[in-house]
Amino acid sequence: MAAITLDHLCFRYPGAAQDTLSDLRLTVADGEAHALLGASGAGKTTLLNLLSGLLQPTSGRVLFDEVDVSSQPGRARSVAQVFQFPVLYESLSVEDNLAFPLRVRKASRVLIEQRVSIICEELELNHLRQTKSAMLSLFEKQLVALGKALVRPEVALVLLDEPLTAVEPKIKWRLRQSLRRVQADLGVTMIYVTHDQTEALTFADRVSVLTTQGLLQTGTPETIYNAPAHEYVGHFVGSPGMNFLPASVLHLAGAERVGFRSEWAELDPHSALRGTVAGQRLQGTRDGVPYGWLTVNTVHGEVVVRGKLPADVLVGQDVGIRVRRYVAFEEGKKVAEGEFV
Repeated sequence: MAAITLDHLCFRYPGAAQDTLSDLRLTVADGEAHALLGASGAGKTTLLNLLSGLLQPTSGRVLFDEVDVSSQPGRARSVAQVFQFPVLYESLSVEDNLAFPLRVRKASRVLIEQRVSIICEELELNHLRQTKSAMLSLFEKQLVALGKALVRPEVALVLLDEPLTAVEPKIKWRLRQSLRRVQADLGVTMIYVTHDQTEALTFADRVSVLTTQGLLQTGTPETIYNAPAHEYVGHFVGSPGMNFLPASVLHLAGAERVGFRSEWAELDPHSALRGTVAGQRLQGTRDGVPYGWLTVNTVHGEVVVRGKLPADVLVGQDVGIRVRRYVAFEEGKKVAEGEFV
């Protein structure tokens, strides 16, 4: 595996008026599970193509273990990729599909048998080794596609291009758990590209948030969620996203806006921040107590409060909101964070 570095990486398509990617700087550690999270149009596919060797940077460098590979084709980089839809030879068995990348590289029979056995064991495919790929479920096909990406021992980097998009929602978590377990067991450097924040936050050691403005923040899932470095990150990550109000409403100096997660707020009849309940959403119960969201309309904008749903609070009722924790922003960037005593 390899450590991956983007060194002031820029790319502009021929004839374009501006860069698609500009001055990207990022290091992914050897053996790290990294997620690249961004909305459609952020440049995720372009960056994947730069990493895989399909495109070359307009300026800047791509480094694998501190070696500049910017001008090298994909084959020379030993990069493997898993796509949204599994790419398999459906007339071949699972075993033959897994062996194929090694056979075309003239690997020895001993190495092929060894690597196929390791991958089948890791992905729990032993019972399907002789099954034709056409007979597999989509979940099983994507596991085999992942196995094909992992079977070569010299692979420096595995790129996962929204690999769960085509998988049924009820089994997405199974495939995500399998991906994470195999990545940890084999110590594979993986970059997982997705627009789905749940996939990114539950898969990765670290997450990078990519927008048309560039990489806004890189950090652990906890840091991205609890301490967004930019208002966009606070809004984009989380379900719901952060609440935002003028900083003056909470008497904070030195900032324009203040953000807080819905679970960092609670109803308080004595609070000066007030609004009208616009709706409720039940999420479940804890020890028989209903929990969920309250949407409150204030003169400064909508606020969502998440927690225990009081039985005596009704739509249209005036309520007070107390904020316990906050992140403050100036010109869209974080300048402070803290708690209210």
